[in-house]
Amino acid sequence: MRYKLLPRQLLVLMDFTSAYLTPKIGHQSNHCVVQDCIVVLEYMSNGQRMRENINFLCDCQESNKNDYHFVLTVWLSLFHYKKLSDHFDSIDVWSDGGPHHFKTRYCQWMWQWLSINRFNKKRITHHFFASYHGHSLADSHAASIKRIIRTEYNMSQLQRFDTTTLAIYWGPTDAAAVGRLIKKCSNTEICVIPHIDRDPALKPNPRSLVHIKRQHRFDYENGLCYCAELSEGAMKKLFSFHLR
Repeated sequence: MRYKLLPRQLLVLMDFTSAYLTPKIGHQSNHCVVQDCIVVLEYMSNGQRMRENINFLCDCQESNKNDYHFVLTVWLSLFHYKKLSDHFDSIDVWSDGGPHHFKTRYCQWMWQWLSINRFNKKRITHHFFASYHGHSLADSHAASIKRIIRTEYNMSQLQRFDTTTLAIYWGPTDAAAVGRLIKKCSNTEICVIPHIDRDPALKPNPRSLVHIKRQHRFDYENGLCYCAELSEGAMKKLFSFHLR
C-alpha cells in the first residue's frame, strides 16, 4: 500500500505476531511465547518519506495477551516517547479486523479517549483492511522477524543436540533476547514491556456499537465520533459511546 502523506500527518500500520521460545531438543517442551505488537510509522520529514519499525514485546505469562490492554499500553508509550501531539496534526491507523484487539468497542473507545486526552482533540482515524487484502508493511516486517528467528534456530541445531550444560542456553529465553535478534531487521526499534496491567477497573465498558463488523473506518476529532463502511470515509455517520 502506497499512501499519500501530507506534512504533519502520521501513517501507522499495526499487527500482532508472536515468537515461540523453543527448548533444547530432548527437554520438556515449554510454551513460553513472546507477543510482539508491530507498529510501522511513516511520515514526511524535509520532503522525504521516513519509516520506523517498532516492536513492542511482552513475555509476562500472567499478562501476555494481544488484547485491548496491550494495544492501550503500546499507544500510551507512543504518545509519551514519540511526542506525537507535538509533531503531528492527524494520525491514520491501518490494521486488520482483529476481533480480539482492533475491531472492538474497547479499542474504538480508546481512540476517542486518546484524541481528547493525548492529542488535543485532533483527528485519529482507524482504517480496516478489507478481507484478503494482501500483505501490508507490518506483515512484511513480521515475515522478516520470523525469518531471522528461524535462521537462528537452524544455525544452533548442532548446539542443541549437545549434551553439555552450556548447550541449554543455545537461544533466546525472554523478550529482551528476542529483541536483540529482531534488531537485525533494518531500521527497527525494540520496546520490551515487562508487565501489562490488566486490572478490570482500567477497562471501559461501552455499549456495543451497531454493525461494527461492517465498518471499515472510524474517525475521532473534536470530541466527535464517526464511522463509515468504506475506508475513504464516504457516507460517514455520527455516533457516540455510552458507558454502562
